[in-house]
Amino acid sequence: MAGVGRYMKFIAQPGRGDELAQLLLRAADSLQDTPGCELYVINRSPTDPDVVWVTELWLSQDALEASLEQLRAGDAQAQVAELRALLAAPPERIDVEPLGGVGYLPGGAGYTHVNLTDDVEDVAPRFGFGEQGEARFANRALGTVGTGVSHQRLRPNIRQAFGHRHQHAEEVVVVLAGSGRVKIDDDVREVRPLDAIRLAPSSARGFEAGPDGLELLVFSAKRPGDAVMDPAFWPAEASAGG
Repeated sequence: MAGVGRYMKFIAQPGRGDELAQLLLRAADSLQDTPGCELYVINRSPTDPDVVWVTELWLSQDALEASLEQLRAGDAQAQVAELRALLAAPPERIDVEPLGGVGYLPGGAGYTHVNLTDDVEDVAPRFGFGEQGEARFANRALGTVGTGVSHQRLRPNIRQAFGHRHQHAEEVVVVLAGSGRVKIDDDVREVRPLDAIRLAPSSARGFEAGPDGLELLVFSAKRPGDAVMDPAFWPAEASAGG
């Protein structure tokens, strides 16, 4: 089935735009695990704080209808009544048919099979970090649409040269082999094989290998330019081998 998109325009009673926006943000949060909901973004008019737009993208009309059925039942009715009490006029709706573009996942069939060592370039030497370890970013080789994948190795007792965070992308790091530490903001934790660490976008992070080195597999949403580097992330202290 084809995807379904729509824009909803809500106009709050004068001076109640903040309440309306917060209510719609709570509604968006409740859709986090709703099957078929691919995008539900709350937007505010830059010229009128009482006008709030919702941008929706659904996998199918059936998925949208199922979510509306849930909205008509149970505790959601109280939220609907609260919404109506905030509005100065009935909401306006514009239905659209998604065609494609950045951030839109078209689906389809097929696969790509690569070896992360043999088929993906180690870019660490190119950027002057060859002595610290290896870094292979597999997105291009795999032809991924929405998923970022990288394979990284730190040599024994080596700390990553910088920390980094993201503006939007959540990241999951899986420790494949070795041992060491991860610094997340001001927290430092020991890591070992098969540890999995979820990292929220704005939390800065950096890894340090123990005496056996450290091998990582990293997954995140594919968002070019989303990473923000922090060369001063690690304090001026000795690394694991210092």
